Amino acid sequence: MSTLIMLLLLNAIIGVLSQSNSSAVPMNASLTYVGSAYSMVVYEVSYVNSTGYIIVPQGVYEGRFAGLLRLGNFVYVGIYNGLITRLTFTGYFIPVVSYEAVSVPTVLSIGNYSYYVATAQSKIPVFLRYLVFNEYGNGTLINTLPLITINSSKPPLTIWFSYGYDCSEYMVNVTFYSPMKILPIPVVVNLQPPLMYFVSNVSIVSTTPNTDLMLLEPGDIVVASTPVTAVNYSMYICRKLAENFGENTEALYAMEYVGPVGISIPSELITKAFNMNHIGNNPINIINKVFYVLTNGRYRLITYSVGPENLLILNKGSPIDFTVIAMYVLRSYNIPTRVVYGFYGISTGDDNYIFSSTTSILWDEAYIGNGWVMFTPMPLLGKPMSGVGFGNVTLSIIIGLILAMPWIIGYLTYVIISHVKLR
Repeated sequence: MSTLIMLLLLNAIIGVLSQSNSSAVPMNASLTYVGSAYSMVVYEVSYVNSTGYIIVPQGVYEGRFAGLLRLGNFVYVGIYNGLITRLTFTGYFIPVVSYEAVSVPTVLSIGNYSYYVATAQSKIPVFLRYLVFNEYGNGTLINTLPLITINSSKPPLTIWFSYGYDCSEYMVNVTFYSPMKILPIPVVVNLQPPLMYFVSNVSIVSTTPNTDLMLLEPGDIVVASTPVTAVNYSMYICRKLAENFGENTEALYAMEYVGPVGISIPSELITKAFNMNHIGNNPINIINKVFYVLTNGRYRLITYSVGPENLLILNKGSPIDFTVIAMYVLRSYNIPTRVVYGFYGISTGDDNYIFSSTTSILWDEAYIGNGWVMFTPMPLLGKPMSGVGFGNVTLSIIIGLILAMPWIIGYLTYVIISHVKLR
């Protein structure tokens, strides 16, 4: 997305927020640089006992800026109106939409998904998307971002990832062997470069039993008020992305995925491994280059972690190592990126797939201004079917064992999901 389009998008966000007559909060807050993307700079805001984020166009130091602020047990989306000088913001925060946060820590370990089984009916292979991570630490993936409910309703509920064209609609019906509270989102993930498939939107058409659904951001996580045993989805997969993602707050949440990852890699090592000299600033080209370098066979996929920071040196790593280094590299090129945990399905014929604890998988999602793109930055075994699946049951089981091995040998992955309700 061009700088102009991004600025217009954020101006639209601010314009919508400005229609509210909320009380302004005066503040003289300290700022900490988080990262930048698409000519926008993200700062963390620290004020008294509250924290938040402010998104500022590069080179602009005074005016109205979209952002978030956490005050006590509430998270606010609103406007920062004031002046930025030497990592200090002086002015007002105008809260517009408030959400009450209720922290629910969730540990992702072999115990959580030892008996996970689901079946799906779908014309194309899909991944079931569950949890999202923004950082790495102590050998684990972590989500440190408090989540807020941006939409709460009974089905249908639509989750937007991008706007595209040359699209096809697919119906996906998923049945769970055990009731699920965190509902998966079926998606198509690119397994080989270049990027060819883009998830536009997924709608939860109905659930069994019928229950209220909450869409949480950042991360596009869906939580059911009552655990469900079956979900019917409508999914749009596109081959081209539109130039504009529309007027919405997705950019605001995406900017929370530009901060430090939790590892440090010398810049000269990144430059040598990925050589972006002739790529330019097009985010799709940058992602495809990272995608290609990590999947072309130079780096081996193994069953134990060597540490993401060592993958480029040792030429091998685990699924966590590959996805974390892709996140690190893309953020270093100012592209918001996150790691996602989910499951892929094994075909049993007649458009039926089975998902289990042995088919867990990680992939990356990168925000390119007009939407999120999804890809597996690791040398997966097997040849994709229609660009989105695996060859046969036997090979799929082998792949599943390889990808699940870090958890089987005691690999614990932690994520903190803050489940919030609209006030």
